[in-house]
Amino acid sequence: MSLPLEGKVVLDLTRMLPGPYCSMILADLGANVIKIEDPYYPYGHPPPFFQKGRDRESAFNFILNRNKQSITLNFKKEKAREIFYELVKKSDVVLDTFRPKVTSKLKIDYDTLASINPSIICCSLTGYGQYGPYEQIAGHDLNYIGICGILDLNKERAVYDNNNKDRKPLNPGVQVADIGGGLVSAIGILGAIIEREKSPDRKGQFIDISMTDCVFSFMPLVAAFHFSKNLNDGVETQNPLHGDFPFYNVYKTKDNKFLSVGIVEFKFWREFCEGLEREDLKPKQFVKGKEREDLFKELQKEFLQKTQMEWMDIFKTLDACVMPVNSFAEACNDPQIKARNMILELEHPKFGNIQNVASPINYSRTPLKIRNLAPKIGQHTKEILRNLGYLDIDIRDFKKKGII
Repeated sequence: MSLPLEGKVVLDLTRMLPGPYCSMILADLGANVIKIEDPYYPYGHPPPFFQKGRDRESAFNFILNRNKQSITLNFKKEKAREIFYELVKKSDVVLDTFRPKVTSKLKIDYDTLASINPSIICCSLTGYGQYGPYEQIAGHDLNYIGICGILDLNKERAVYDNNNKDRKPLNPGVQVADIGGGLVSAIGILGAIIEREKSPDRKGQFIDISMTDCVFSFMPLVAAFHFSKNLNDGVETQNPLHGDFPFYNVYKTKDNKFLSVGIVEFKFWREFCEGLEREDLKPKQFVKGKEREDLFKELQKEFLQKTQMEWMDIFKTLDACVMPVNSFAEACNDPQIKARNMILELEHPKFGNIQNVASPINYSRTPLKIRNLAPKIGQHTKEILRNLGYLDIDIRDFKKKGII
Protein backbone atom coordinates (compact mmCIF):
# COMPACT_ATOMS: atom_id res chain seq x y z
CA MET A 1 0.00 0.00 0.00
CA SER A 2 1.38 3.40 -0.99
CA LEU A 3 0.72 6.50 1.09
CA PRO A 4 -0.53 9.77 -0.50
CA LEU A 5 2.81 11.59 -0.28
CA GLU A 6 5.09 8.61 -0.79
CA GLY A 7 8.06 9.67 -2.92
CA LYS A 8 7.74 13.34 -2.00
CA VAL A 9 10.69 14.90 -0.11
CA VAL A 10 10.20 17.75 2.38
CA LEU A 11 13.12 19.72 3.82
CA ASP A 12 12.05 20.93 7.25
CA LEU A 13 13.90 23.96 8.63
CA THR A 14 11.36 24.60 11.39
CA ARG A 15 11.52 24.57 15.21
CA MET A 16 9.19 24.73 18.20
CA LEU A 17 5.51 23.72 17.54
CA PRO A 18 3.89 25.23 14.39
CA GLY A 19 6.31 24.06 11.67
CA PRO A 20 7.04 20.62 13.16
CA TYR A 21 3.28 20.05 13.52
CA CYS A 22 2.87 20.78 9.81
CA SER A 23 5.75 18.51 8.80
CA MET A 24 4.43 15.79 11.14
CA ILE A 25 1.19 15.76 9.12
CA LEU A 26 3.17 15.52 5.86
CA ALA A 27 5.38 12.75 7.29
CA ASP A 28 2.34 10.79 8.51
CA LEU A 29 0.96 11.07 4.96
CA GLY A 30 4.10 9.35 3.66
CA ALA A 31 6.45 12.20 2.73
CA ASN A 32 10.16 11.74 3.42
CA VAL A 33 10.63 14.66 5.82
CA ILE A 34 14.26 15.59 6.42
CA LYS A 35 14.80 17.88 9.39
CA ILE A 36 17.68 20.31 8.86
CA GLU A 37 18.88 20.94 12.43
CA ASP A 38 21.32 23.03 14.43
CA PRO A 39 22.63 20.93 17.36
CA TYR A 40 23.45 24.08 19.32
CA TYR A 41 19.94 25.53 19.16
CA PRO A 42 19.10 25.92 22.90
CA TYR A 43 15.40 24.97 22.58
CA GLY A 44 15.84 22.00 20.27
CA HIS A 45 15.29 19.43 23.02
CA PRO A 46 12.43 20.87 25.11
CA PRO A 47 10.96 19.30 28.28
CA PRO A 48 9.22 17.21 29.48
CA PHE A 49 11.45 14.16 29.03
CA PHE A 50 11.30 10.41 28.93
CA GLN A 51 14.16 9.47 31.24
CA LYS A 52 15.90 6.30 32.32
CA GLY A 53 19.24 6.65 34.08
CA ARG A 54 21.38 9.06 32.08
CA ASP A 55 19.33 8.59 28.93
CA ARG A 56 16.60 11.10 28.27
CA GLU A 57 14.57 12.19 25.27
CA SER A 58 12.12 15.03 24.69
CA ALA A 59 8.55 13.69 24.88
CA PHE A 60 7.48 16.73 22.83
CA ASN A 61 9.89 15.84 20.02
CA PHE A 62 8.88 12.18 20.29
CA ILE A 63 5.34 13.13 19.26
CA LEU A 64 6.07 15.83 16.67
CA ASN A 65 9.09 14.32 14.91
CA ARG A 66 7.90 10.77 14.28
CA ASN A 67 8.37 9.44 10.74
CA LYS A 68 11.14 12.00 10.04
CA GLN A 69 14.87 11.96 9.39
CA SER A 70 17.45 14.39 10.79
CA ILE A 71 20.61 15.95 9.41
CA THR A 72 22.72 18.71 10.96
CA LEU A 73 23.96 21.54 8.75
CA ASN A 74 25.74 24.73 9.82
CA PHE A 75 24.48 27.40 7.41
CA LYS A 76 27.26 29.73 8.50
CA LYS A 77 29.52 27.56 6.35
CA GLU A 78 29.34 27.92 2.57
CA LYS A 79 29.79 24.17 2.08
CA ALA A 80 26.73 23.47 4.28
CA ARG A 81 24.64 25.62 1.93
CA GLU A 82 26.04 23.73 -1.04
CA ILE A 83 24.94 20.47 0.58
CA PHE A 84 21.51 21.98 1.21
CA TYR A 85 21.28 23.03 -2.45
CA GLU A 86 22.04 19.42 -3.46
CA LEU A 87 19.14 18.32 -1.25
CA VAL A 88 16.89 20.95 -2.82
CA LYS A 89 17.57 19.50 -6.27
CA LYS A 90 16.01 16.22 -5.13
CA SER A 91 13.18 17.69 -3.02
CA ASP A 92 9.61 18.85 -3.47
CA VAL A 93 9.03 21.19 -0.53
CA VAL A 94 11.06 23.44 1.77
CA LEU A 95 9.31 24.49 4.98
CA ASP A 96 10.63 27.25 7.27
CA THR A 97 9.51 29.38 10.20
CA PHE A 98 12.22 32.04 9.98
CA ARG A 99 11.33 35.69 10.46
CA PRO A 100 10.88 37.45 7.06
CA LYS A 101 14.15 38.26 5.23
CA VAL A 102 16.20 35.70 7.24
CA THR A 103 16.10 33.19 4.35
CA SER A 104 17.57 35.88 2.07
CA LYS A 105 20.43 36.47 4.49
CA LEU A 106 21.06 32.71 4.61
CA LYS A 107 20.81 32.50 0.81
CA ILE A 108 18.02 29.93 1.01
CA ASP A 109 15.13 32.18 -0.07
CA TYR A 110 12.56 31.04 -2.65
CA ASP A 111 14.13 32.85 -5.62
CA THR A 112 17.51 31.26 -4.91
CA LEU A 113 16.06 27.77 -4.43
CA ALA A 114 13.75 28.06 -7.46
CA SER A 115 16.80 28.87 -9.63
CA ILE A 116 18.25 25.52 -8.47
CA ASN A 117 14.99 23.55 -8.72
CA PRO A 118 12.10 25.33 -10.52
CA SER A 119 9.66 22.71 -9.18
CA ILE A 120 10.42 23.48 -5.53
CA ILE A 121 7.56 24.62 -3.30
CA CYS A 122 8.63 26.88 -0.41
CA CYS A 123 6.32 27.51 2.51
CA SER A 124 7.20 30.16 5.11
CA LEU A 125 5.08 29.99 8.26
CA THR A 126 5.47 33.12 10.40
CA GLY A 127 3.60 35.01 13.08
CA TYR A 128 2.48 37.96 10.99
CA GLY A 129 3.39 37.03 7.41
CA GLN A 130 5.92 38.32 4.90
CA TYR A 131 4.62 41.91 4.87
CA GLY A 132 2.69 44.35 7.00
CA PRO A 133 3.64 46.63 9.92
CA TYR A 134 4.23 43.67 12.29
CA GLU A 135 6.34 41.49 9.98
CA GLN A 136 9.57 41.86 12.02
CA ILE A 137 7.96 41.84 15.47
CA ALA A 138 8.61 38.78 17.64
CA GLY A 139 5.58 36.89 18.86
CA HIS A 140 4.05 33.70 20.17
CA ASP A 141 0.62 32.08 20.12
CA LEU A 142 -0.90 34.36 22.78
CA ASN A 143 0.11 37.45 20.79
CA TYR A 144 -1.47 36.18 17.58
CA ILE A 145 -4.81 35.26 19.15
CA GLY A 146 -4.71 38.57 20.99
CA ILE A 147 -4.30 40.54 17.76
CA CYS A 148 -7.02 38.70 15.83
CA GLY A 149 -9.77 38.90 18.46
CA ILE A 150 -9.92 35.31 19.72
CA LEU A 151 -8.39 36.07 23.12
CA ASP A 152 -11.00 38.77 23.77
CA LEU A 153 -13.72 36.15 23.27
CA ASN A 154 -12.18 33.82 25.83
CA LYS A 155 -13.61 35.32 29.03
CA GLU A 156 -15.98 34.37 31.79
CA ARG A 157 -19.52 35.19 30.78
CA ALA A 158 -21.10 38.60 31.28
CA VAL A 159 -23.44 38.59 34.30
CA TYR A 160 -26.70 40.53 34.02
CA ASP A 161 -26.74 43.85 35.89
CA ASN A 162 -23.05 43.50 36.89
CA ASN A 163 -20.09 45.66 36.01
CA ASN A 164 -18.45 43.35 33.49
CA LYS A 165 -15.54 45.64 32.58
CA ASP A 166 -13.07 43.56 34.62
CA ARG A 167 -13.64 40.33 32.69
CA LYS A 168 -10.02 39.51 31.96
CA PRO A 169 -9.31 37.27 28.91
CA LEU A 170 -8.20 33.77 29.90
CA ASN A 171 -5.19 31.95 28.42
CA PRO A 172 -6.42 29.04 26.29
CA GLY A 173 -4.95 25.67 27.22
CA VAL A 174 -4.12 24.85 23.58
CA GLN A 175 -1.90 26.86 21.22
CA VAL A 176 -4.60 27.65 18.65
CA ALA A 177 -2.45 29.79 16.35
CA ASP A 178 0.51 27.39 16.40
CA ILE A 179 -1.58 24.32 15.62
CA GLY A 180 -3.82 26.23 13.22
CA GLY A 181 -0.83 27.65 11.39
CA GLY A 182 0.62 24.16 11.04
CA LEU A 183 -2.67 22.79 9.71
CA VAL A 184 -3.18 25.59 7.19
CA SER A 185 0.43 25.26 6.03
CA ALA A 186 -0.08 21.55 5.42
CA ILE A 187 -3.23 22.29 3.42
CA GLY A 188 -1.42 24.99 1.45
CA ILE A 189 1.47 22.65 0.66
CA LEU A 190 -0.85 19.85 -0.44
CA GLY A 191 -2.73 22.27 -2.69
CA ALA A 192 0.53 23.52 -4.23
CA ILE A 193 1.66 19.94 -4.91
CA ILE A 194 -1.63 19.14 -6.65
CA GLU A 195 -1.43 22.35 -8.74
CA ARG A 196 2.17 21.62 -9.69
CA GLU A 197 1.34 18.05 -10.76
CA LYS A 198 -1.37 19.40 -13.09
CA SER A 199 0.89 22.08 -14.58
CA PRO A 200 2.75 21.17 -17.81
CA ASP A 201 5.93 22.96 -16.69
CA ARG A 202 5.70 21.58 -13.09
CA LYS A 203 6.68 24.95 -11.63
CA GLY A 204 6.62 25.34 -7.88
CA GLN A 205 5.64 28.43 -5.94
CA PHE A 206 6.06 30.33 -2.68
CA ILE A 207 3.47 30.04 0.12
CA ASP A 208 3.19 32.83 2.68
CA ILE A 209 1.32 31.68 5.82
CA SER A 210 0.68 34.04 8.73
CA MET A 211 -0.49 32.47 11.99
CA THR A 212 -2.41 35.66 12.72
CA ASP A 213 -4.18 35.37 9.35
CA CYS A 214 -5.01 31.74 10.13
CA VAL A 215 -6.68 32.36 13.48
CA PHE A 216 -8.44 35.47 12.12
CA SER A 217 -10.01 33.18 9.49
CA PHE A 218 -11.12 30.70 12.18
CA MET A 219 -14.03 32.92 13.25
CA PRO A 220 -16.63 32.87 10.44
CA LEU A 221 -19.53 32.99 12.91
CA VAL A 222 -18.00 35.89 14.84
CA ALA A 223 -17.34 37.69 11.55
CA ALA A 224 -20.91 37.08 10.37
CA PHE A 225 -22.38 38.69 13.51
CA HIS A 226 -19.99 41.64 13.25
CA PHE A 227 -20.37 42.24 9.51
CA SER A 228 -24.15 41.93 9.61
CA LYS A 229 -24.48 44.95 11.90
CA ASN A 230 -23.57 47.13 8.91
CA LEU A 231 -26.95 46.20 7.42
CA ASN A 232 -28.74 46.31 10.76
CA ASP A 233 -28.51 50.01 11.68
CA GLY A 234 -25.23 49.38 13.54
CA VAL A 235 -26.81 46.97 16.03
CA GLU A 236 -24.70 43.84 16.50
CA THR A 237 -26.71 40.68 17.17
CA GLN A 238 -25.44 38.64 20.12
CA ASN A 239 -23.54 35.47 19.23
CA PRO A 240 -25.17 32.56 21.11
CA LEU A 241 -21.95 30.51 21.19
CA HIS A 242 -19.85 32.96 23.22
CA GLY A 243 -20.97 31.60 26.58
CA ASP A 244 -23.52 34.29 27.38
CA PHE A 245 -26.47 31.92 26.89
CA PRO A 246 -27.53 29.15 29.32
CA PHE A 247 -28.04 26.58 26.55
CA TYR A 248 -24.37 26.73 25.48
CA ASN A 249 -22.29 26.70 28.63
CA VAL A 250 -20.43 24.74 31.30
CA TYR A 251 -21.93 23.72 34.66
CA LYS A 252 -20.47 22.35 37.88
CA THR A 253 -21.77 19.04 39.27
CA LYS A 254 -22.16 17.75 42.82
CA ASP A 255 -18.66 16.19 42.81
CA ASN A 256 -16.97 19.44 41.68
CA LYS A 257 -16.61 18.23 38.10
CA PHE A 258 -18.13 19.87 35.05
CA LEU A 259 -20.48 19.17 32.15
CA SER A 260 -20.53 20.89 28.77
CA VAL A 261 -24.02 21.77 27.55
CA GLY A 262 -23.79 22.49 23.83
CA ILE A 263 -27.36 22.98 22.69
CA VAL A 264 -28.51 25.17 19.80
CA GLU A 265 -31.52 23.42 18.24
CA PHE A 266 -34.82 23.40 20.14
CA LYS A 267 -35.26 19.63 19.68
CA PHE A 268 -32.11 19.09 21.79
CA TRP A 269 -33.22 21.70 24.35
CA ARG A 270 -36.52 19.87 24.72
CA GLU A 271 -34.81 16.56 25.54
CA PHE A 272 -32.37 18.39 27.82
CA CYS A 273 -35.24 19.77 29.89
CA GLU A 274 -36.78 16.28 30.05
CA GLY A 275 -33.49 14.91 31.36
CA LEU A 276 -33.55 17.56 34.08
CA GLU A 277 -37.23 16.80 34.73
CA ARG A 278 -37.90 20.50 34.24
CA GLU A 279 -40.74 20.75 31.73
CA ASP A 280 -41.23 24.36 32.84
CA LEU A 281 -37.92 25.38 31.24
CA LYS A 282 -38.80 24.27 27.69
CA PRO A 283 -40.12 27.71 26.58
CA LYS A 284 -37.15 29.54 28.10
CA GLN A 285 -34.21 28.60 25.85
CA PHE A 286 -33.81 32.13 24.41
CA VAL A 287 -34.99 34.30 27.31
CA LYS A 288 -33.24 37.63 27.85
CA GLY A 289 -32.13 39.98 30.60
CA LYS A 290 -32.84 39.03 34.21
CA GLU A 291 -34.87 36.01 33.14
CA ARG A 292 -31.80 34.64 31.37
CA GLU A 293 -29.70 35.17 34.51
CA ASP A 294 -32.36 33.35 36.52
CA LEU A 295 -32.20 30.46 34.05
CA PHE A 296 -28.42 30.23 34.52
CA LYS A 297 -28.96 29.95 38.27
CA GLU A 298 -31.73 27.36 37.90
CA LEU A 299 -29.63 25.14 35.66
CA GLN A 300 -26.62 25.38 37.95
CA LYS A 301 -28.80 24.52 40.95
CA GLU A 302 -30.11 21.42 39.13
CA PHE A 303 -26.65 20.20 38.12
CA LEU A 304 -25.38 20.47 41.70
CA GLN A 305 -27.91 17.82 42.74
CA LYS A 306 -26.02 14.94 41.08
CA THR A 307 -22.47 13.88 40.23
CA GLN A 308 -21.03 14.10 36.74
CA MET A 309 -21.38 10.35 36.27
CA GLU A 310 -24.97 10.33 37.53
CA TRP A 311 -25.88 13.03 35.03
CA MET A 312 -24.15 11.16 32.22
CA ASP A 313 -26.15 8.05 33.06
CA ILE A 314 -29.26 10.17 32.49
CA PHE A 315 -28.17 12.03 29.36
CA LYS A 316 -26.47 9.15 27.54
CA THR A 317 -29.90 7.94 26.37
CA LEU A 318 -31.10 11.42 25.34
CA ASP A 319 -30.35 13.63 22.32
CA ALA A 320 -29.36 16.54 24.52
CA CYS A 321 -25.75 17.48 23.62
CA VAL A 322 -24.44 17.05 27.17
CA MET A 323 -20.93 15.63 27.72
CA PRO A 324 -18.34 15.55 30.52
CA VAL A 325 -15.50 18.05 30.72
CA ASN A 326 -12.44 15.77 30.87
CA SER A 327 -8.87 16.49 31.84
CA PHE A 328 -6.35 15.21 29.28
CA ALA A 329 -5.65 12.21 31.54
CA GLU A 330 -9.38 11.46 31.67
CA ALA A 331 -9.66 11.93 27.91
CA CYS A 332 -6.99 9.25 27.41
CA ASN A 333 -9.32 6.81 29.18
CA ASP A 334 -12.53 8.04 27.56
CA PRO A 335 -14.26 5.17 25.73
CA GLN A 336 -14.62 7.25 22.56
CA ILE A 337 -10.90 8.10 22.42
CA LYS A 338 -10.07 4.45 23.10
CA ALA A 339 -12.49 3.18 20.47
CA ARG A 340 -10.89 5.46 17.89
CA ASN A 341 -7.38 4.21 18.83
CA MET A 342 -6.12 7.76 19.28
CA ILE A 343 -3.34 6.66 21.65
CA LEU A 344 -0.66 4.35 20.30
CA GLU A 345 1.97 2.38 22.19
CA LEU A 346 5.37 2.19 20.53
CA GLU A 347 8.42 0.19 21.53
CA HIS A 348 11.42 2.40 22.28
CA PRO A 349 14.87 0.72 22.40
CA LYS A 350 15.79 2.47 25.69
CA PHE A 351 12.51 3.37 27.40
CA GLY A 352 10.29 0.42 26.54
CA ASN A 353 6.64 1.10 25.69
CA ILE A 354 5.95 4.79 25.10
CA GLN A 355 2.63 6.36 24.15
CA ASN A 356 2.05 8.67 21.20
CA VAL A 357 -0.96 10.41 19.66
CA ALA A 358 -2.31 8.82 16.49
CA SER A 359 -3.08 10.72 13.30
CA PRO A 360 -6.76 11.71 13.14
CA ILE A 361 -6.81 10.92 9.40
CA ASN A 362 -8.43 7.52 8.81
CA TYR A 363 -8.07 6.21 5.26
CA SER A 364 -10.03 3.03 4.45
CA ARG A 365 -7.47 1.62 2.00
CA THR A 366 -4.12 3.17 2.92
CA PRO A 367 -4.14 3.60 6.71
CA LEU A 368 -1.55 5.89 8.26
CA LYS A 369 0.80 4.67 10.96
CA ILE A 370 3.92 5.68 12.84
CA ARG A 371 6.60 4.01 10.75
CA ASN A 372 9.65 5.37 12.57
CA LEU A 373 10.36 6.87 15.97
CA ALA A 374 11.50 10.50 16.19
CA PRO A 375 15.20 10.74 15.25
CA LYS A 376 17.98 12.05 17.43
CA ILE A 377 19.47 15.30 16.16
CA GLY A 378 21.67 14.46 13.19
CA GLN A 379 20.86 10.75 13.34
CA HIS A 380 20.65 10.40 9.55
CA THR A 381 23.41 12.85 8.56
CA LYS A 382 25.76 10.22 7.18
CA GLU A 383 23.02 8.26 5.42
CA ILE A 384 21.62 11.37 3.70
CA LEU A 385 25.07 12.59 2.64
CA ARG A 386 25.95 9.16 1.22
CA ASN A 387 22.69 9.21 -0.77
CA LEU A 388 23.84 12.54 -2.24
CA GLY A 389 27.07 10.85 -3.39
CA TYR A 390 29.47 12.08 -0.70
CA LEU A 391 32.17 9.64 0.42
CA ASP A 392 32.99 8.75 4.03
CA ILE A 393 36.23 10.71 3.73
CA ASP A 394 34.19 13.78 2.72
CA ILE A 395 31.81 13.30 5.65
CA ARG A 396 34.70 13.07 8.12
CA ASP A 397 36.12 16.28 6.67
CA PHE A 398 32.73 18.04 6.94
CA LYS A 399 32.52 17.10 10.59
CA LYS A 400 36.08 18.24 11.27
CA LYS A 401 35.35 21.63 9.69
CA GLY A 402 32.04 22.13 11.55
CA ILE A 403 29.99 21.93 8.37
CA ILE A 404 27.85 19.12 9.84
